Amino acid sequence: MSLGSLSRAAVGVAMHWSGVGRAFEMAARPAGAIILMYHSVAPDAAAPYIEPVNRMHPRLFERQMAFLAAERHVLPLSELVAKIAAGRSPPAGTVCITLDDGYLDNLTTAAPVLERYRLPATLFIATGLVERAETQWSDTLHWLFGCATRHTLSLRVLGSRQMNLAARSEKARAYRLLHEHLLEAEHEERVELLADIRCQLAPAGKPPRVSLDWDEVHQLRRRYPFLDIGGHTRDHIDLRKHRGEAARLQIAGCAADLRRELGGARHFSYPYERWCDESRQAVVDGGWASAVGVGAPLRVGAHSDRYAMPRVHAPHAMTQLAFYTSGAYPGALALLGFA
Repeated sequence: MSLGSLSRAAVGVAMHWSGVGRAFEMAARPAGAIILMYHSVAPDAAAPYIEPVNRMHPRLFERQMAFLAAERHVLPLSELVAKIAAGRSPPAGTVCITLDDGYLDNLTTAAPVLERYRLPATLFIATGLVERAETQWSDTLHWLFGCATRHTLSLRVLGSRQMNLAARSEKARAYRLLHEHLLEAEHEERVELLADIRCQLAPAGKPPRVSLDWDEVHQLRRRYPFLDIGGHTRDHIDLRKHRGEAARLQIAGCAADLRRELGGARHFSYPYERWCDESRQAVVDGGWASAVGVGAPLRVGAHSDRYAMPRVHAPHAMTQLAFYTSGAYPGALALLGFA
C-alpha cells in the first residue's frame, strides 16, 4: 500500500470513529452504490500458492459478509445496472459484491458464506483459464519465488544478467520487474516465461489447483443460484495494452464460451480494471449489459457509465470496510483533500 493510500485509510478510520463521517453523510445526503471487489478467500494452507494481494482469510471474509448483511443494503449487480439504465441512484449504504478471477475457493468457501447471509454476488471468470483449469500467472510467480530451491535467475526481460535472489533487494526488484512485464504480456508469452523461471528456480513441491474448471462452475451455478457469473476475457490480458482485434477476440471469445457453457452472461469485468475506448466499445458491441473497471466517481448511480463502473478493493480492516461502504466515502475525504 502506498503512503497516500495509508494516509487516506488512517483519515477514514478517524472519521468513522469520531462521527465526522456520519455527520457528513447526514448533511450531504449522497446517493449511489459502492461496488466491492474480492478475489480469493483461501485458507492458510493455500497461502504459498496465491499472491497475498489477491487473498482474504475466510474468517475475515465471513466477518465482512456478516457486517454487510446487518448494516448495509446489498444489491445484485444486475439490479444496480437496471437502476442506472433507468436513470435512478440507490441510496448511500447500497453495496454490490464481486469476486474476480475464478478461484476454486469461491465455490468451496465464499459461496457457502454468501449463502449463509443470503447475499447476492457476481463472480467474474476468465473462460480460457477455466477451460484449462489454469492458475493465474501472478499466483504462479508468487509460488515460484516463494518456494525456490535455487536463487539465481537470468532472463532477457531482466536484462540478461544473472540476478542473485538470495539478496532481498535484488529478489524484490526481479519480482517487481517480472510482475510488471507479465501483467502486460499475452498468454503464450506468460506460459513460456513462467516455464523458464520454473526451470531455473526449481521450486519445491507441486502447487495445488486453485482455479475453477467448468465442472465446478456448473456446480456453482446449480448450488448457488443467487451468484451470477460474469465474463473477464478469455486469458485475463490487459485490454488497455492489447487493443483492436486482440481485445475483440478476448471479449467475444469469453462471451461465446459463456453462451456455450452457461447460456450466456450479462456483466463483464476488465482485467486489472484497465480499459480504453476501443475495449469499452467492444464490450458494448458484444451485447454485454455492463462492465466494471477503473473510473470515477466511486459512487455508482444514475450518472455513472455502466460500461466503466468503478470498484473499491475490499479492505482488510473492518473499520475501513464500514467507512468505505458508508455514505461518507469518498466525499468526506475529498473535503480534506484526500480525493
